[in-house]
Amino acid sequence: MKKFGKNIGLILIILGALVLIATRFSTFSASNNLLLTGLFCIVAGIWFHIRSIKRDSLY
Repeated sequence: MKKFGKNIGLILIILGALVLIATRFSTFSASNNLLLTGLFCIVAGIWFHIRSIKRDSLY
């Protein structure tokens, strides 16, 4: 579980990017909910990734 928790930020960033790519090539591109979901996943992934890097840092 520690290994999964360490990579949750990167997983969320990739998931958000895949959601944005999927909305680009599908008929759901007019829906703002999916675009906001992708944006939220990317922002949350960046936050989790920075948090995990700071926790592992020696400084």
